[in-house]
Amino acid sequence: MKRLLHVAMVVLFGIQAESFGAGMLIPKDESIPPLAIESQRVDIQIKDGTATARIEQVFRNSVDRNLEAVYVFPLPENASISDFALYINGKRTSGELVEKDKARRTYEDIVRRMKDPGLLEHIGGNLFRVSVFPVPANGLQKIELEYSQTLDFESGLYKYVYPLKTGERASRTLADFTVSVRLKSGLPLKSVYSPSHKVGVSRKGDHEAVIGFEEDKSLLDRDFVLYYAVSKKEFGLNLLTHAVKGEPGFFMMMLAPSLASPDAVMAKDMTFVLDTSGSMAGGKLEQTRKALEYAVKTLHAGDRFNVIRFSTDIEPFSPKLVEVNAANREAALAFIRSTEARGGTAINDALAAALAQNYDSKRPAIILFLTDGRPTIGETTPETILDNVRKNNPTHARLFVFGVGEDVNTHLLDKAAGQNGGLPQYVTPNEDIEIKVSSLADKMSSPVLSNVRVEVDKMKTSKIHPAALPDLFSGEQITIFGRYDGNGDSVIRLTGDVNGKRQEFVYEGTFPAVQSDNTFISSLWATRRVGFLLDEIRLRGENAELKDEVIHLSRDFGIMTPYTSFLVLEDDKAYTQHGIGRMGSGGGKPATKSDGFLDSPTRESSSRMVPVFSADSLSAAKMPGNVPADRATRSERGAAYHSGFSIGGGADSDTSEMKEESGSRAVKMSKRIQAYKGLETAASEMAAVKHVGRKVFTLVEGRWIDTAFKSTLKITTVTFGSEEYFKLLKDKPDLKDILALGTKVTVVLEDGTALVVE
Repeated sequence: MKRLLHVAMVVLFGIQAESFGAGMLIPKDESIPPLAIESQRVDIQIKDGTATARIEQVFRNSVDRNLEAVYVFPLPENASISDFALYINGKRTSGELVEKDKARRTYEDIVRRMKDPGLLEHIGGNLFRVSVFPVPANGLQKIELEYSQTLDFESGLYKYVYPLKTGERASRTLADFTVSVRLKSGLPLKSVYSPSHKVGVSRKGDHEAVIGFEEDKSLLDRDFVLYYAVSKKEFGLNLLTHAVKGEPGFFMMMLAPSLASPDAVMAKDMTFVLDTSGSMAGGKLEQTRKALEYAVKTLHAGDRFNVIRFSTDIEPFSPKLVEVNAANREAALAFIRSTEARGGTAINDALAAALAQNYDSKRPAIILFLTDGRPTIGETTPETILDNVRKNNPTHARLFVFGVGEDVNTHLLDKAAGQNGGLPQYVTPNEDIEIKVSSLADKMSSPVLSNVRVEVDKMKTSKIHPAALPDLFSGEQITIFGRYDGNGDSVIRLTGDVNGKRQEFVYEGTFPAVQSDNTFISSLWATRRVGFLLDEIRLRGENAELKDEVIHLSRDFGIMTPYTSFLVLEDDKAYTQHGIGRMGSGGGKPATKSDGFLDSPTRESSSRMVPVFSADSLSAAKMPGNVPADRATRSERGAAYHSGFSIGGGADSDTSEMKEESGSRAVKMSKRIQAYKGLETAASEMAAVKHVGRKVFTLVEGRWIDTAFKSTLKITTVTFGSEEYFKLLKDKPDLKDILALGTKVTVVLEDGTALVVE
């Protein structure tokens, strides 16, 4: 059969787009949906602000006949194609480029056919299109594409976006999705950060880094976004903002050092404290020994250290900190290997011994404390133990705690770490102690700046997280989120101690009154803020002010908490059964109440329309897409999994977990809250609550409804995919991202009227 090959570069006229879609292979037979992506592998080379992406996509034809199809790949506005190839029976066939001017109409036709408004996001970019025949029956079609682009650069920060999201119904690879980025820069690299994906970063000196992401059966529901900073300064500090007119703005700062030479690394004092009580016998103690052996081996010349074993009694390796040298290191390793599990758990005495070491106030002091139990010997009252730590830590040694297993007092350990500049971590029975402890030891091996502070001149900042900044280590970076009032240029001051001397580094930043980009900042800030508030409630007791702020943030940012959970029910009867006022179909008008909340027993009704349940049975519940709750996938359960809180027991169940000090539920709650407090990656968009700019939409029976909607508003209705629909999009380009939510959308416009898409 004759091979037909036609390649066209189609320039889309219209509004500017910030995100683009991954390649799609769409059969011309309209009864067949776009072909599934078997695998997608992306190799990206970035050098001094110019990026070249080489993409290999493999599509699967699951029907038993050859297909004729169209391949489309929206491109960034400034991208240029450098190579394209199809594979027929394993043979590589190159294509050609022909300019076209029908791109907007092409996309409108695709949107209508697929009933997928998510593709509206791509209108305004460049579309690469090729007709493909034959796509082999029950076979695979490989496509390769290579394009180059220059990256946006502002204030020392580059931004790279690789298109992934294909529409409202995101694709999922049948096999692997892989992204590899090789980054080179003439100026020294500082922060490397992705708000979209959990990437691995390997630094190859100050001028080169390798970034990687790999996942099987990956959901392609958001573009791959990468920021990287360059600077000649010893410490790089970069500012990103997001602001809505008339409201306080959001900011994110990324702080990273140069990769330190041995001379720049500060000497540190480090004490390892190991629980050898009887419950540590067996695999736990063996793993912990190996982890501590590794940690001792990471110490540098000039450091000082000690190892303290505790159970019923306390046994230190040395009466005081000793210098790192070959003899002391080997003796300490022998001491660790000789430890045996026996006796009780004297946590108070072990902490006292660790704090009594001869720390030098001019160098960072770090205590790594590992225990698998609660205090059972000596002083056992948690508040007294914490008070003793406060009184006996004049050098402000940072306390990092590892709780091994689930029979630990999480409230005690969390407070001990939090009040002393460290972090708690927990190793559950199915996790490897050695990996977690070794990872922390690697991170803390090379401190370059301690007692870190960041201050902004002439700008009111508030609700900053983390409030107390950790020490800065070579190869690591700190992300800081907060709010700001006012606008304009400002000086940002970074201060910290280097070998006992206070130093200051000065930067400039602009805090705009309006900034529509970087919407992920508000969501990450809100999640960290919720984590901080939940930690305060859990460890210090609930009060109305903290609880109300958690509920407010949950409502405004779609974050599930122990107090609020998002739910879409099956039908009107189910809503009535649970006592939930809701918005019905038919233009999004409320069925009964103007309030969409089922409140917690102590909470007053809200005027915002977000469906919430507190603690009733979920047996009748169905999630978006009519998927029963007990069979819903991670993405289909949406916000319930997005937040990390379980949906099984409802809000009352999670509230009770907040009060538990030990056991598996207490450990899980602590880990969830710590994850909130340190969140770096924006959540998947596959949720029952979505943000578009500052607007919040909730999914009710297949309709995305603006939480600002009220039944008294004047309503204008348009039909999805109609000429009027696309004219509206052309006349009001700001609606593009909102209309991309779905085929049924209710949104409140700036003039106070409501637009209903049917």
